[in-house]
Amino acid sequence: MNENPLQTTIKTEAALEGVGLHTGHKSTLTFRPAPANTGIRFFRSDLPGIPMIPARLGFVVTTVRGTNLGLGDAKVHTVEHVLSACTGLGIDNVDVLVSAPEPPIMDGSSLPFVEALLRAGLVDLDAPKRWLHLPHEVTYEAKDGAKYRAVPSDRFEIAATLIHDHPMMPKMSLSMTVDRDSYLAEVSRARTFCFEHEVEYLKSKGLAQGGSLDNAIVVGKDKFHTNSEGLRYADEFVRHKTLDLIGDLTLIGRPLFKMRVEAERLGHAHNVEFAKKLDEAAKKLRKPKNRVLEAK
Repeated sequence: MNENPLQTTIKTEAALEGVGLHTGHKSTLTFRPAPANTGIRFFRSDLPGIPMIPARLGFVVTTVRGTNLGLGDAKVHTVEHVLSACTGLGIDNVDVLVSAPEPPIMDGSSLPFVEALLRAGLVDLDAPKRWLHLPHEVTYEAKDGAKYRAVPSDRFEIAATLIHDHPMMPKMSLSMTVDRDSYLAEVSRARTFCFEHEVEYLKSKGLAQGGSLDNAIVVGKDKFHTNSEGLRYADEFVRHKTLDLIGDLTLIGRPLFKMRVEAERLGHAHNVEFAKKLDEAAKKLRKPKNRVLEAK
């Protein structure tokens, strides 16, 4: 990989329509080109003034069954698949207009967003990428057994392990180098999932209102409920969790480089807390080593 590439955006607009996974609202999402150093920004095009919400860690408001951003009264839910598609393609700057509180879920993967962005075309900007460099090992552990670790590497790698106490969900692991080709081949088509026993509870809490077998896999006691397509990968579940992790790490605001991330028992809340630790470590590295003392 060229260690000094330029930042990228898209050449032209691209739009998709569908329903939000959790809200069930009809939604139109429009990608638009953005200038260098602006990052990824969401805009609620249905609200007065079209308020903007930066796709950054400081704007995460909740992580219940998805990663949700907010600024003031404006919120946008379930952003991880959109962000994952952008990072998978190496896009640094793009404006994302959403006509509802949630992007359309499409087929439950990031592939429709990837395809829309590729239709729009990618273009270099006159500014170098601003990588997140890892100075040393960074770890995160939670009481529920989730474990994350990042160490310096010569490329961006993820090793994810999915562990669920369910007869249809054996321990699954995936290790990959994250670049455009591997992202497209290994994780972009992996769909979101839930367990059959959760469905009624989720709906009672106002979640999964737009969920169906066209956009999610439902894991039953002894079989998978899907549309006629069936599973796209034998281990589609750990691949989707990796897709989500890539999306949540995008909230750091800098592309990851020369880093190996190892994660076990992944979830959005843990992804975000781990991302905060990475961000803090990188910020310390960027601080000037020699500071001018204040005059007494």
